[in-house]
Amino acid sequence: MRGVVRYVLAAITIPASVVMGPVDTSIAATKQPSGNSIASVSPTRDAVVGVAHPVVVTFGGPVSDRRATERALDITSSPAMTGEFDWLADNVVQWVPNQFWPANSAIALSVGGMKTNFATGPAVVGVAKTADHTFTVTIDGVEAAVLPAPHHRPNWGKPGVFPASMGRPEYPTPVGTYTVLAKERDVVMDSSSVGIPVDSPDGYLLDVEYAVRFTRRGLFVHSAPWAINSLGYENVSHGCISLSPEDAEWYFNTVNIGDPIIVQENSIEVPRSVPAPENGVEVPRVIPR
Repeated sequence: MRGVVRYVLAAITIPASVVMGPVDTSIAATKQPSGNSIASVSPTRDAVVGVAHPVVVTFGGPVSDRRATERALDITSSPAMTGEFDWLADNVVQWVPNQFWPANSAIALSVGGMKTNFATGPAVVGVAKTADHTFTVTIDGVEAAVLPAPHHRPNWGKPGVFPASMGRPEYPTPVGTYTVLAKERDVVMDSSSVGIPVDSPDGYLLDVEYAVRFTRRGLFVHSAPWAINSLGYENVSHGCISLSPEDAEWYFNTVNIGDPIIVQENSIEVPRSVPAPENGVEVPRVIPR
């Protein structure tokens, strides 16, 4: 399964205690063609990342000649990949491949005189189907087999298929293709951060485990033991993808930073890109422990 990935990985603000994709700051003295130093590169040298991870280069100051800088950035993979540049700031450029990277492969990167490399792990692709109330995981194109025992609930125990609950009508989970931005073992989610009082009918203050972040505003795939009776049946969340504790733990331990998460309405549609910034959906901030 392949698709165009259009998500900014480097422009998010996440506390330092969160497990995120690595950023290499060891090459700060390297110069690019205009003489500007390179402050950091992501992924870092020898990092193993997900198959949707972009390449992000941060320079020490504003880049005056963007075209020359883009021409100086060379990415080598097998097979060769095409992609597009996005300037996230006047000193930050991102290169996004037009298809997912090949799984379990090495990628070489050079910017001017700086050379580095990183690798991809298995292609762990998660597909959330909001109408079917499922979250299907494939690894290198094969449905995952390490799943709970069969259960009387819909889809429980089918290879690769996790019964799930997505955003209810008032807080829909936005359709699109995303990348895993961070993994947070334990977080506290507070509805008051988006203007919903904790003591209101829609409010909550929850300890959440096995949270895999896929938007900068705070949408996650996470454990939701309070929603067990809704998994596979109905969408009751505030936009996150809710799983059973066992399924969430397995996914948390399996997925890499940079692996794709695809949200679609049914079993046929496969969105090719993320819509305008997360459809404007507001979700709670996350308070790391």
